[in-house]
Amino acid sequence: MYNLDPSTVTAADLQHPNIDAETLRQIALVRPDLRQIILQHPNCHAELANFIYELPNDAPPEPPHMQPYPDPYQSSGNLQAPPYGYGYATPRPLSPDDEKLWGVLMHIGNLLLGFLVPLIIWLIYRDRSETLNQQGRAALNWGISYLIYLLASSVLMVVLIGWVMWPVVMILDLVFCIIAAVKAGSLQAWKYPLSIPFLEVRM
Repeated sequence: MYNLDPSTVTAADLQHPNIDAETLRQIALVRPDLRQIILQHPNCHAELANFIYELPNDAPPEPPHMQPYPDPYQSSGNLQAPPYGYGYATPRPLSPDDEKLWGVLMHIGNLLLGFLVPLIIWLIYRDRSETLNQQGRAALNWGISYLIYLLASSVLMVVLIGWVMWPVVMILDLVFCIIAAVKAGSLQAWKYPLSIPFLEVRM
C-alpha cells in the first residue's frame, strides 16, 4: 500500500501513478476536497468511483476568489443558480457489470460485423472505462489487421498460396475473437496475436 497521510496529502501528491486503490479510498473518506482528483487517477476503478459518488458531499465551500461571478442579467434580490455547470463534469465510470457486457459485445461484434462494432463501443466508453479503452484498441488493431490479411490472401490466390491463407485467417479470427470475449468477461484486456499495432495497447 502506498504510504500517504490523508490529512496532509496534497493534489500534487495524488499525481503519482503508483498510489493503490485502497489508499485512494482512505483519502476520499477524509478529504472531500480531493475527490474529483481521485476520480481522475488511473487506479480509480469503477467500484471506487461509485463509492466516492455515494459519499456525502461535506467539502468546505470554495473561497470567494474561486467562486463564479453572479449573472448580471439576474435580479439583484435572490440570485438563482444557473441552469448549467462551470467547467466540464467528470464522466461517470461504468460499473463492472457494464464493462463486462460491452467488452464481450465488442469482441463478438468484431467477429460478426467487423471492426465497426468495437470502433463505436470504444468511442462511446473509452473515457468512462480504462478496461474498455484498452480492449477497444486491441479489437480495432485486430479488426483492421484481419481485413488486410484477407485482402492479401485474395491477391495471393493467383499463386495458389492465397487459397491456404484465406481459411487460416478466418479460423484465426474466430479463435481470437472468442478468446478476447472470454477475457472481457473477466474484465481483462487481451492483445490479439498477429495484429498490427495501429493503436497502443497497455496491459
